[in-house]
Amino acid sequence: MRVTVDSEVLQKTGPVSVNNLIEPNKSLGYSSLYLDFIAGLHSARHFYSADNIDDLAPVLQKISYPREELVALLTKQNTIFGAGVETFRQIEKLKDENALCVFSGQQACLFGGPLLVLIKALAIVKTAKQYEKQLNCPVLPIFWIAGDDHDFEEANHCFVLSRDTQVCKISYDTSEQVMGIPTSDIYFSDEKALEDVKQQLKQVLGETDFTGDLYELIEQSYDSGETMVTAFGKFMARLTSEYGLIFFSPGDRDAKKLAIPFLQGILRKQDELHKRISSSNNHILKHGYHIQVEKKENATYLFYNLNGRHHILRSGSDFTVNGQTFTLDELIDKIEQSPELFSPDVMTRPVMQSYLFPVISQKGGPSEIAYLAQINNIFDLFDRVVPFYVARPTATILERRFDAIMSDYDISFEQITGDIEQVVNRVLGESFPDNLQASFDNMRAKLEASFQSFLAESVDFDPALRKFGEQIQGKIDYLVKQFEGKTFSSHKKKSQQIGDRIRRLQQAVYPRRGLQERTVNVSYFLARYGTSFIAFLYDRLDPEETSHQLLHLSEMDR
Repeated sequence: MRVTVDSEVLQKTGPVSVNNLIEPNKSLGYSSLYLDFIAGLHSARHFYSADNIDDLAPVLQKISYPREELVALLTKQNTIFGAGVETFRQIEKLKDENALCVFSGQQACLFGGPLLVLIKALAIVKTAKQYEKQLNCPVLPIFWIAGDDHDFEEANHCFVLSRDTQVCKISYDTSEQVMGIPTSDIYFSDEKALEDVKQQLKQVLGETDFTGDLYELIEQSYDSGETMVTAFGKFMARLTSEYGLIFFSPGDRDAKKLAIPFLQGILRKQDELHKRISSSNNHILKHGYHIQVEKKENATYLFYNLNGRHHILRSGSDFTVNGQTFTLDELIDKIEQSPELFSPDVMTRPVMQSYLFPVISQKGGPSEIAYLAQINNIFDLFDRVVPFYVARPTATILERRFDAIMSDYDISFEQITGDIEQVVNRVLGESFPDNLQASFDNMRAKLEASFQSFLAESVDFDPALRKFGEQIQGKIDYLVKQFEGKTFSSHKKKSQQIGDRIRRLQQAVYPRRGLQERTVNVSYFLARYGTSFIAFLYDRLDPEETSHQLLHLSEMDR
Protein backbone atom coordinates (compact mmCIF):
# COMPACT_ATOMS: atom_id res chain seq x y z
CA MET A 1 0.00 0.00 0.00
CA ARG A 2 1.73 3.14 -1.22
CA VAL A 3 0.16 6.54 -1.53
CA THR A 4 0.33 8.03 -5.00
CA VAL A 5 -0.10 11.77 -4.99
CA ASP A 6 -0.45 14.09 -7.93
CA SER A 7 2.33 16.68 -8.01
CA GLU A 8 -0.26 19.49 -8.09
CA VAL A 9 -1.72 18.24 -4.81
CA LEU A 10 1.68 18.49 -3.15
CA GLN A 11 1.90 22.15 -4.08
CA LYS A 12 -1.44 23.11 -2.55
CA THR A 13 -1.57 24.71 0.85
CA GLY A 14 -5.29 24.18 1.40
CA PRO A 15 -6.25 27.36 3.31
CA VAL A 16 -8.84 26.74 6.00
CA SER A 17 -12.05 28.73 6.14
CA VAL A 18 -12.54 30.90 9.23
CA ASN A 19 -15.83 29.08 9.81
CA ASN A 20 -13.91 25.82 10.22
CA LEU A 21 -11.60 27.01 13.00
CA ILE A 22 -12.24 26.48 16.69
CA GLU A 23 -10.50 28.97 18.93
CA PRO A 24 -8.22 27.19 21.42
CA ASN A 25 -9.66 27.10 24.93
CA LYS A 26 -9.42 25.21 28.19
CA SER A 27 -12.44 23.03 27.37
CA LEU A 28 -10.22 21.26 24.82
CA GLY A 29 -7.80 20.31 27.58
CA TYR A 30 -5.27 23.07 26.97
CA SER A 31 -3.25 24.58 29.81
CA SER A 32 -2.93 28.30 30.50
CA LEU A 33 0.74 28.21 29.50
CA TYR A 34 -0.05 26.63 26.14
CA LEU A 35 -2.95 29.00 25.46
CA ASP A 36 -0.78 32.03 26.26
CA PHE A 37 2.03 30.60 24.14
CA ILE A 38 -0.07 30.27 21.00
CA ALA A 39 -1.66 33.65 21.71
CA GLY A 40 1.84 35.14 21.53
CA LEU A 41 1.75 36.61 25.02
CA HIS A 42 5.13 37.66 26.38
CA SER A 43 4.29 36.12 29.77
CA ALA A 44 4.55 32.68 28.12
CA ARG A 45 6.74 33.36 25.09
CA HIS A 46 9.72 34.59 27.08
CA PHE A 47 10.35 31.05 28.33
CA TYR A 48 11.31 30.09 24.78
CA SER A 49 14.59 31.44 23.42
CA ALA A 50 14.14 31.47 19.65
CA ASP A 51 11.71 34.10 18.32
CA ASN A 52 12.00 33.35 14.60
CA ILE A 53 13.77 31.06 12.18
CA ASP A 54 15.47 33.83 10.21
CA ASP A 55 17.76 34.72 13.12
CA LEU A 56 18.22 31.12 14.19
CA ALA A 57 19.25 29.64 10.82
CA PRO A 58 22.70 31.32 10.49
CA VAL A 59 23.57 30.35 14.07
CA LEU A 60 22.76 26.70 13.42
CA GLN A 61 24.65 26.70 10.13
CA LYS A 62 27.87 27.60 11.97
CA ILE A 63 27.66 24.51 14.22
CA SER A 64 29.41 21.33 13.10
CA TYR A 65 27.25 18.20 12.83
CA PRO A 66 28.22 14.64 11.79
CA ARG A 67 26.34 15.02 8.54
CA GLU A 68 27.89 12.10 6.62
CA GLU A 69 27.24 9.73 9.53
CA LEU A 70 23.67 11.01 9.88
CA VAL A 71 23.01 10.49 6.18
CA ALA A 72 24.28 6.92 6.44
CA LEU A 73 22.19 6.30 9.57
CA LEU A 74 19.00 7.76 8.11
CA THR A 75 19.54 5.87 4.85
CA LYS A 76 19.95 2.61 6.76
CA GLN A 77 16.87 3.09 8.90
CA ASN A 78 14.60 4.31 6.12
CA THR A 79 15.70 1.44 3.90
CA ILE A 80 14.54 -0.93 6.64
CA PHE A 81 11.26 0.96 6.84
CA GLY A 82 10.76 0.72 3.07
CA ALA A 83 10.58 4.48 2.51
CA GLY A 84 9.93 5.96 -0.93
CA VAL A 85 12.38 7.50 -3.38
CA GLU A 86 11.53 11.05 -2.30
CA THR A 87 12.59 10.27 1.27
CA PHE A 88 16.10 9.27 0.17
CA ARG A 89 16.34 12.38 -1.97
CA GLN A 90 15.54 14.42 1.12
CA ILE A 91 18.12 12.54 3.21
CA GLU A 92 20.87 13.39 0.71
CA LYS A 93 20.16 17.09 1.27
CA LEU A 94 21.57 16.78 4.78
CA LYS A 95 25.08 16.65 3.30
CA ASP A 96 24.70 20.35 2.51
CA GLU A 97 26.40 22.29 5.32
CA ASN A 98 23.49 24.75 5.34
CA ALA A 99 20.77 22.08 5.54
CA LEU A 100 18.41 22.30 8.52
CA CYS A 101 15.66 20.08 9.95
CA VAL A 102 12.08 20.37 11.19
CA PHE A 103 11.09 17.75 13.76
CA SER A 104 8.03 16.18 15.23
CA GLY A 105 7.62 12.75 16.74
CA GLN A 106 5.65 10.11 18.59
CA GLN A 107 6.15 6.79 20.29
CA ALA A 108 5.82 3.66 18.15
CA CYS A 109 2.07 3.08 18.33
CA LEU A 110 0.06 0.07 17.20
CA PHE A 111 -1.16 0.29 13.57
CA GLY A 112 0.19 3.82 13.13
CA GLY A 113 -1.43 5.20 16.25
CA PRO A 114 -4.15 7.85 16.57
CA LEU A 115 -4.84 10.37 13.83
CA LEU A 116 -2.58 12.97 15.43
CA VAL A 117 0.47 10.93 14.33
CA LEU A 118 -0.38 11.39 10.66
CA ILE A 119 -1.27 15.04 11.30
CA LYS A 120 2.16 15.63 12.87
CA ALA A 121 3.91 13.82 10.02
CA LEU A 122 2.20 15.68 7.18
CA ALA A 123 2.48 19.02 8.99
CA ILE A 124 6.29 18.96 9.15
CA VAL A 125 6.46 18.03 5.46
CA LYS A 126 4.48 21.14 4.55
CA THR A 127 6.35 23.31 7.04
CA ALA A 128 9.73 22.14 5.72
CA LYS A 129 8.71 23.20 2.21
CA GLN A 130 7.68 26.63 3.49
CA TYR A 131 10.91 27.09 5.44
CA GLU A 132 13.02 26.08 2.44
CA LYS A 133 11.54 28.95 0.45
CA GLN A 134 11.82 31.39 3.34
CA LEU A 135 15.42 30.54 4.27
CA ASN A 136 16.66 29.61 0.80
CA CYS A 137 18.36 26.46 2.06
CA PRO A 138 17.45 22.75 2.33
CA VAL A 139 15.06 21.94 5.19
CA LEU A 140 14.33 18.29 5.95
CA PRO A 141 11.18 16.96 7.65
CA ILE A 142 12.20 14.30 10.20
CA PHE A 143 9.83 12.27 12.35
CA TRP A 144 11.41 11.04 15.59
CA ILE A 145 10.10 7.58 16.50
CA ALA A 146 10.51 7.47 20.26
CA GLY A 147 11.94 3.95 20.29
CA ASP A 148 13.57 4.46 23.68
CA ASP A 149 10.17 4.76 25.35
CA HIS A 150 9.25 1.75 27.46
CA ASP A 151 5.58 2.31 28.26
CA PHE A 152 4.26 -0.83 26.56
CA GLU A 153 0.75 -0.40 27.94
CA GLU A 154 0.50 2.96 26.19
CA ALA A 155 1.75 1.65 22.85
CA ASN A 156 0.14 -1.82 22.61
CA HIS A 157 -3.37 -0.72 21.70
CA CYS A 158 -5.44 1.59 19.56
CA PHE A 159 -9.05 2.70 19.26
CA VAL A 160 -11.23 2.41 16.16
CA LEU A 161 -14.85 3.20 15.44
CA SER A 162 -17.09 0.26 14.60
CA ARG A 163 -19.68 0.36 11.85
CA ASP A 164 -22.29 1.45 14.41
CA THR A 165 -19.90 4.15 15.71
CA GLN A 166 -18.84 2.50 18.93
CA VAL A 167 -15.34 3.20 20.20
CA CYS A 168 -13.55 -0.17 20.30
CA LYS A 169 -10.19 -0.86 21.91
CA ILE A 170 -7.87 -3.15 19.93
CA SER A 171 -4.97 -4.60 21.96
CA TYR A 172 -1.85 -6.66 21.41
CA ASP A 173 -2.06 -8.66 24.64
CA THR A 174 1.06 -10.76 24.87
CA SER A 175 1.96 -13.07 27.71
CA GLU A 176 5.66 -12.40 27.13
CA GLN A 177 7.64 -10.24 29.55
CA VAL A 178 7.87 -6.84 27.87
CA MET A 179 7.28 -4.40 30.71
CA GLY A 180 10.10 -1.89 31.12
CA ILE A 181 11.71 -2.80 27.81
CA PRO A 182 12.23 -0.05 25.18
CA THR A 183 9.82 -0.44 22.28
CA SER A 184 12.77 -0.65 19.87
CA ASP A 185 13.64 -3.94 21.59
CA ILE A 186 10.11 -5.39 21.81
CA TYR A 187 9.40 -7.86 19.01
CA PHE A 188 5.94 -8.95 17.92
CA SER A 189 7.13 -12.50 18.59
CA ASP A 190 3.88 -13.66 20.19
CA GLU A 191 2.33 -14.82 16.93
CA LYS A 192 -0.96 -15.81 18.53
CA ALA A 193 -1.40 -12.38 20.16
CA LEU A 194 -0.36 -10.67 16.91
CA GLU A 195 -2.85 -12.64 14.84
CA ASP A 196 -5.52 -11.98 17.45
CA VAL A 197 -5.07 -8.20 17.35
CA LYS A 198 -5.22 -8.25 13.54
CA GLN A 199 -8.46 -10.22 13.68
CA GLN A 200 -9.85 -7.80 16.26
CA LEU A 201 -9.22 -4.94 13.85
CA LYS A 202 -10.82 -6.78 10.93
CA GLN A 203 -13.87 -7.65 12.99
CA VAL A 204 -14.47 -4.03 13.93
CA LEU A 205 -13.67 -2.43 10.56
CA GLY A 206 -15.24 -5.16 8.44
CA GLU A 207 -14.77 -5.20 4.68
CA THR A 208 -14.85 -2.17 2.41
CA ASP A 209 -13.45 -1.26 -0.99
CA PHE A 210 -10.25 -0.19 0.76
CA THR A 211 -9.68 -2.71 3.56
CA GLY A 212 -7.89 -5.17 1.26
CA ASP A 213 -5.00 -2.75 0.78
CA LEU A 214 -5.07 -1.75 4.44
CA TYR A 215 -4.93 -5.32 5.73
CA GLU A 216 -2.15 -6.12 3.27
CA LEU A 217 -0.13 -3.15 4.56
CA ILE A 218 -0.65 -4.31 8.14
CA GLU A 219 0.50 -7.83 7.23
CA GLN A 220 3.62 -6.42 5.54
CA SER A 221 4.43 -4.15 8.47
CA TYR A 222 3.35 -6.03 11.59
CA ASP A 223 5.15 -9.35 11.44
CA SER A 224 6.61 -11.56 14.16
CA GLY A 225 10.12 -10.59 13.05
CA GLU A 226 9.49 -6.87 13.58
CA THR A 227 9.94 -4.72 16.64
CA MET A 228 7.32 -2.19 17.66
CA VAL A 229 9.55 0.48 16.10
CA THR A 230 10.28 -1.22 12.78
CA ALA A 231 6.62 -2.24 12.36
CA PHE A 232 5.45 1.31 13.05
CA GLY A 233 8.17 2.70 10.77
CA LYS A 234 7.20 0.41 7.91
CA PHE A 235 3.51 1.22 8.28
CA MET A 236 4.04 4.99 8.38
CA ALA A 237 6.81 5.11 5.76
CA ARG A 238 4.61 3.37 3.22
CA LEU A 239 1.65 5.63 3.95
CA THR A 240 3.78 8.75 3.45
CA SER A 241 6.10 7.38 0.77
CA GLU A 242 5.36 10.13 -1.76
CA TYR A 243 5.93 13.03 0.61
CA GLY A 244 9.63 12.73 1.40
CA LEU A 245 9.12 12.32 5.14
CA ILE A 246 12.21 10.95 6.94
CA PHE A 247 11.86 8.64 9.93
CA PHE A 248 14.45 8.36 12.67
CA SER A 249 14.68 6.03 15.64
CA PRO A 250 17.27 6.75 18.35
CA GLY A 251 17.07 3.18 19.61
CA ASP A 252 19.98 1.58 17.76
CA ARG A 253 23.70 1.48 18.44
CA ASP A 254 24.72 3.65 15.48
CA ALA A 255 22.45 6.45 16.68
CA LYS A 256 23.66 6.22 20.26
CA LYS A 257 27.34 6.13 19.21
CA LEU A 258 26.92 9.61 17.74
CA ALA A 259 25.43 10.76 21.04
CA ILE A 260 28.11 9.32 23.40
CA PRO A 261 29.56 12.74 24.41
CA PHE A 262 26.05 14.03 25.06
CA LEU A 263 25.01 11.03 27.17
CA GLN A 264 28.22 11.26 29.17
CA GLY A 265 27.73 15.00 29.53
CA ILE A 266 24.35 14.48 31.21
CA LEU A 267 26.09 12.68 34.06
CA ARG A 268 29.07 15.00 34.23
CA LYS A 269 26.93 18.14 34.37
CA GLN A 270 24.42 16.99 36.97
CA ASP A 271 24.77 19.89 39.37
CA GLU A 272 24.37 22.53 36.67
CA LEU A 273 21.46 20.66 35.03
CA HIS A 274 19.55 20.53 38.31
CA LYS A 275 20.34 24.14 39.08
CA ARG A 276 19.08 25.37 35.73
CA ILE A 277 15.96 23.24 35.56
CA SER A 278 15.08 24.22 39.12
CA SER A 279 15.53 27.86 38.20
CA SER A 280 13.24 27.45 35.18
CA ASN A 281 10.60 25.70 37.27
CA ASN A 282 10.60 28.45 39.87
CA HIS A 283 10.37 31.06 37.14
CA ILE A 284 7.38 29.30 35.57
CA LEU A 285 5.57 28.99 38.90
CA LYS A 286 6.30 32.62 39.69
CA HIS A 287 4.42 33.63 36.54
CA GLY A 288 1.37 31.60 37.58
CA TYR A 289 1.84 28.61 35.29
CA HIS A 290 2.04 24.90 36.09
CA ILE A 291 5.02 22.54 35.93
CA GLN A 292 4.33 19.94 33.24
CA VAL A 293 7.02 17.45 34.30
CA GLU A 294 7.92 16.97 37.95
CA LYS A 295 11.30 15.38 38.70
CA LYS A 296 12.76 14.31 42.02
CA GLU A 297 15.99 15.81 43.29
CA ASN A 298 17.88 12.54 42.74
CA ALA A 299 16.87 12.25 39.07
CA THR A 300 19.72 12.33 36.53
CA TYR A 301 17.52 12.74 33.42
CA LEU A 302 19.06 9.55 32.02
CA PHE A 303 17.98 5.90 31.70
CA TYR A 304 20.08 2.74 31.72
CA ASN A 305 18.65 -0.42 30.14
CA LEU A 306 19.77 -2.84 32.84
CA ASN A 307 17.33 -5.76 32.80
CA GLY A 308 14.72 -3.26 31.71
CA ARG A 309 14.88 0.49 31.28
CA HIS A 310 15.50 2.15 34.63
CA HIS A 311 16.18 5.67 35.85
CA ILE A 312 19.74 6.41 36.87
CA LEU A 313 19.46 8.06 40.28
CA ARG A 314 21.94 10.19 42.16
CA SER A 315 23.18 8.79 45.46
CA GLY A 316 25.73 11.13 46.97
CA SER A 317 28.72 11.15 44.63
CA ASP A 318 27.63 7.80 43.16
CA PHE A 319 24.63 6.58 41.17
CA THR A 320 22.12 3.75 41.58
CA VAL A 321 20.25 1.81 38.91
CA ASN A 322 17.65 -0.78 39.86
CA GLY A 323 19.38 -1.41 43.20
CA GLN A 324 22.94 -1.47 41.83
CA THR A 325 25.50 1.24 42.64
CA PHE A 326 27.96 2.74 40.15
CA THR A 327 30.59 5.43 40.28
CA LEU A 328 30.59 8.24 37.73
CA ASP A 329 33.63 6.77 35.99
CA GLU A 330 31.99 3.34 35.77
CA LEU A 331 28.91 4.77 34.06
CA ILE A 332 31.03 6.93 31.75
CA ASP A 333 32.90 3.77 30.66
CA LYS A 334 29.68 1.83 30.16
CA ILE A 335 28.30 4.59 27.93
CA GLU A 336 31.52 4.43 25.90
CA GLN A 337 31.30 0.65 25.54
CA SER A 338 27.52 0.18 25.14
CA PRO A 339 25.83 3.50 24.32
CA GLU A 340 22.73 1.70 23.02
CA LEU A 341 21.88 0.80 26.63
CA PHE A 342 21.50 4.46 27.61
CA SER A 343 18.80 6.94 26.70
CA PRO A 344 17.69 10.44 27.71
CA ASP A 345 14.50 11.02 29.66
CA VAL A 346 11.74 13.44 28.71
CA MET A 347 13.76 16.44 29.91
CA THR A 348 16.93 15.72 27.95
CA ARG A 349 15.52 14.04 24.84
CA PRO A 350 14.88 17.34 22.97
CA VAL A 351 18.47 18.37 23.69
CA MET A 352 19.78 15.10 22.25
CA GLN A 353 17.71 15.77 19.14
CA SER A 354 19.41 19.13 18.69
CA TYR A 355 22.79 17.63 19.62
CA LEU A 356 22.56 15.21 16.70
CA PHE A 357 20.69 17.30 14.12
CA PRO A 358 20.58 20.97 13.01
CA VAL A 359 17.04 21.48 14.30
CA ILE A 360 15.60 24.80 13.14
CA SER A 361 12.12 24.05 14.47
CA GLN A 362 10.21 21.60 16.63
CA LYS A 363 6.45 21.14 16.32
CA GLY A 364 4.89 20.14 19.61
CA GLY A 365 1.52 19.48 21.15
CA PRO A 366 0.12 21.17 24.28
CA SER A 367 1.96 18.96 26.78
CA GLU A 368 5.23 19.09 24.88
CA ILE A 369 5.19 22.86 24.51
CA ALA A 370 4.55 23.12 28.26
CA TYR A 371 7.51 21.01 29.35
CA LEU A 372 9.87 22.55 26.79
CA ALA A 373 9.55 25.76 28.80
CA GLN A 374 11.35 23.95 31.63
CA ILE A 375 14.49 23.00 29.69
CA ASN A 376 15.40 25.82 27.32
CA ASN A 377 18.23 27.02 29.51
CA ILE A 378 20.14 23.71 29.37
CA PHE A 379 20.82 23.56 25.62
CA ASP A 380 23.95 25.71 25.81
CA LEU A 381 25.46 23.27 28.32
CA PHE A 382 25.89 20.99 25.31
CA ASP A 383 26.87 23.76 22.87
CA ARG A 384 23.51 23.73 21.16
CA VAL A 385 20.84 26.35 20.54
CA VAL A 386 17.14 26.15 21.33
CA PRO A 387 14.97 25.46 18.26
CA PHE A 388 12.05 27.63 17.23
CA TYR A 389 9.07 25.96 18.90
CA VAL A 390 5.78 25.90 17.05
CA ALA A 391 2.46 24.42 18.13
CA ARG A 392 1.55 21.52 15.91
CA PRO A 393 -1.76 21.73 14.05
CA THR A 394 -4.78 19.95 15.50
CA ALA A 395 -7.78 18.78 13.52
CA THR A 396 -11.08 16.92 13.61
CA ILE A 397 -12.29 15.04 10.55
CA LEU A 398 -15.99 15.45 9.83
CA GLU A 399 -17.40 12.65 7.73
CA ARG A 400 -20.30 13.46 5.47
CA ARG A 401 -22.92 11.65 7.58
CA PHE A 402 -21.88 13.45 10.76
CA ASP A 403 -21.56 16.74 8.93
CA ALA A 404 -25.19 16.25 7.88
CA ILE A 405 -26.35 15.66 11.47
CA MET A 406 -24.64 18.83 12.63
CA SER A 407 -26.27 20.74 9.79
CA ASP A 408 -29.74 19.18 10.19
CA TYR A 409 -29.95 19.98 13.89
CA ASP A 410 -27.77 23.09 13.98
CA ILE A 411 -25.18 21.52 16.29
CA SER A 412 -21.83 23.27 16.73
CA PHE A 413 -18.51 21.60 17.51
CA GLU A 414 -18.44 23.37 20.86
CA GLN A 415 -21.81 21.83 21.78
CA ILE A 416 -20.49 18.35 20.97
CA THR A 417 -17.63 18.83 23.44
CA GLY A 418 -20.10 19.70 26.20
CA ASP A 419 -23.06 17.87 27.73
CA ILE A 420 -24.47 15.92 24.80
CA GLU A 421 -27.76 15.20 26.61
CA GLN A 422 -28.46 18.91 26.71
CA VAL A 423 -28.00 18.96 22.94
CA VAL A 424 -30.34 15.97 22.56
CA ASN A 425 -33.02 17.62 24.70
CA ARG A 426 -32.72 20.88 22.82
CA VAL A 427 -33.06 19.18 19.44
CA LEU A 428 -36.01 17.06 20.57
CA GLY A 429 -37.71 20.12 22.00
CA GLU A 430 -37.36 21.85 18.66
CA SER A 431 -38.38 18.77 16.65
CA PHE A 432 -41.78 18.05 18.23
CA PRO A 433 -44.82 20.40 18.16
CA ASP A 434 -45.40 21.86 21.61
CA ASN A 435 -49.19 21.90 21.11
CA LEU A 436 -49.62 18.35 19.88
CA GLN A 437 -51.49 17.19 23.00
CA ALA A 438 -53.65 20.32 22.93
CA SER A 439 -54.44 19.59 19.29
CA PHE A 440 -55.64 16.11 20.16
CA ASP A 441 -57.77 17.39 23.07
CA ASN A 442 -59.29 20.04 20.81
CA MET A 443 -60.03 17.52 18.06
CA ARG A 444 -61.62 15.10 20.54
CA ALA A 445 -63.83 17.84 22.00
CA LYS A 446 -64.96 18.98 18.57
CA LEU A 447 -65.69 15.40 17.44
CA GLU A 448 -67.65 14.71 20.61
CA ALA A 449 -69.69 17.95 20.35
CA SER A 450 -70.40 17.40 16.68
CA PHE A 451 -71.40 13.78 17.17
CA GLN A 452 -73.57 14.60 20.19
CA SER A 453 -75.41 17.23 18.13
CA PHE A 454 -75.91 14.75 15.27
CA LEU A 455 -76.98 12.01 17.72
CA ALA A 456 -79.57 14.31 19.34
CA GLU A 457 -81.11 15.04 15.93
CA SER A 458 -81.09 11.33 15.04
CA VAL A 459 -82.77 10.32 18.32
CA ASP A 460 -85.45 12.98 17.76
CA PHE A 461 -86.05 11.36 14.40
CA ASP A 462 -85.98 7.79 15.76
CA PRO A 463 -85.36 7.10 19.50
CA ALA A 464 -84.33 3.53 18.66
CA LEU A 465 -81.05 4.91 17.17
CA ARG A 466 -79.71 6.05 20.59
CA LYS A 467 -78.10 2.71 21.54
CA PHE A 468 -76.51 2.27 18.14
CA GLY A 469 -75.30 5.91 18.17
CA GLU A 470 -73.68 5.45 21.60
CA GLN A 471 -71.86 2.36 20.28
CA ILE A 472 -70.59 4.37 17.32
CA GLN A 473 -69.42 7.15 19.63
CA GLY A 474 -67.45 4.58 21.72
CA LYS A 475 -65.76 3.29 18.57
CA ILE A 476 -64.88 6.82 17.52
CA ASP A 477 -63.37 7.51 20.96
CA TYR A 478 -61.40 4.26 20.76
CA LEU A 479 -60.05 5.01 17.27
CA VAL A 480 -59.11 8.57 18.25
CA LYS A 481 -57.22 7.31 21.33
CA GLN A 482 -55.55 4.62 19.22
CA PHE A 483 -54.45 7.23 16.69
CA GLU A 484 -53.22 9.45 19.51
CA GLY A 485 -51.20 6.56 20.95
CA LYS A 486 -49.70 5.72 17.55
CA THR A 487 -48.73 9.34 17.04
CA PHE A 488 -46.93 9.62 20.36
CA SER A 489 -45.34 6.21 19.88
CA SER A 490 -43.97 7.47 16.59
CA HIS A 491 -42.69 10.57 18.36
CA LYS A 492 -41.01 8.42 20.98
CA LYS A 493 -39.37 6.26 18.31
CA LYS A 494 -38.28 9.32 16.39
CA SER A 495 -36.95 10.80 19.61
CA GLN A 496 -34.88 7.68 20.22
CA GLN A 497 -33.54 7.76 16.68
CA ILE A 498 -32.61 11.42 16.89
CA GLY A 499 -30.98 10.93 20.28
CA ASP A 500 -29.00 7.95 19.01
CA ARG A 501 -27.83 9.88 15.94
CA ILE A 502 -26.58 12.75 18.09
CA ARG A 503 -24.83 10.42 20.55
CA ARG A 504 -23.15 8.62 17.62
CA LEU A 505 -22.07 12.03 16.35
CA GLN A 506 -20.30 12.70 19.63
CA GLN A 507 -18.68 9.26 19.59
CA ALA A 508 -17.22 9.99 16.16
CA VAL A 509 -16.26 13.63 16.61
CA TYR A 510 -15.38 13.77 20.32
CA PRO A 511 -14.76 10.14 21.35
CA ARG A 512 -14.07 9.25 24.95
CA ARG A 513 -14.74 12.88 25.87
CA GLY A 514 -11.65 14.08 24.02
CA LEU A 515 -10.42 15.30 20.66
CA GLN A 516 -10.88 12.75 17.89
CA GLU A 517 -7.24 12.99 16.80
CA ARG A 518 -6.08 11.71 20.18
CA THR A 519 -8.24 8.58 20.06
CA VAL A 520 -9.29 7.32 16.63
CA ASN A 521 -6.68 5.19 14.87
CA VAL A 522 -5.75 6.16 11.32
CA SER A 523 -6.83 2.70 10.08
CA TYR A 524 -10.47 3.69 10.58
CA PHE A 525 -10.17 6.42 7.94
CA LEU A 526 -8.04 4.28 5.63
CA ALA A 527 -10.68 1.54 5.76
CA ARG A 528 -13.46 3.95 4.80
CA TYR A 529 -11.67 6.23 2.33
CA GLY A 530 -8.43 4.58 1.27
CA THR A 531 -5.20 6.46 0.69
CA SER A 532 -7.14 9.34 -0.85
CA PHE A 533 -7.74 10.32 2.75
CA ILE A 534 -4.02 11.02 3.21
CA ALA A 535 -3.91 13.24 0.13
CA PHE A 536 -7.01 15.06 1.39
CA LEU A 537 -5.46 15.60 4.82
CA TYR A 538 -2.21 16.86 3.31
CA ASP A 539 -4.09 19.20 1.00
CA ARG A 540 -6.44 20.71 3.61
CA LEU A 541 -4.27 20.79 6.72
CA ASP A 542 -2.77 24.18 7.55
CA PRO A 543 0.51 23.33 9.34
CA GLU A 544 0.90 26.76 10.96
CA GLU A 545 -2.68 27.22 12.20
CA THR A 546 -3.01 27.20 15.99
CA SER A 547 -6.82 27.08 16.07
CA HIS A 548 -8.42 23.65 15.95
CA GLN A 549 -9.26 22.83 12.33
CA LEU A 550 -12.49 21.16 11.20
CA LEU A 551 -11.86 19.29 7.94
CA HIS A 552 -14.92 18.20 5.99
CA LEU A 553 -14.62 14.93 4.08
CA SER A 554 -17.60 16.00 1.98
CA GLU A 555 -15.05 18.20 0.19
CA MET A 556 -12.68 15.33 -0.57
CA ASP A 557 -13.85 14.82 -4.13
CA ARG A 558 -13.92 18.51 -5.02
